[in-house]
Amino acid sequence: MEFEALERNDPRELIIGIEKGKFVEEMKLFTAMKLYEMNALSLGKAAELAGKNKEEFMEALSEHGIEVVRYSKEELNEEIKFLKGIKGIK
Repeated sequence: MEFEALERNDPRELIIGIEKGKFVEEMKLFTAMKLYEMNALSLGKAAELAGKNKEEFMEALSEHGIEVVRYSKEELNEEIKFLKGIKGIK
């Protein structure tokens, strides 16, 4: 993934009491989560943007109520059918 530096000017009131590095880290995480939620980034790319591995990013998504695995009803039914076939379940 290629990166480009962006400059931001945030109100001091917004970051009072927050260490600058922590603020930047949180901004990256929340941006990545929102882009993932909007289907603009894959799980892997969003995790990379957030500076986390996939497992850590999935945990963060879960903690913030964002669906990690997104199946349509049809996809879910196909997956269940496939898994039942593997196990021999009827």
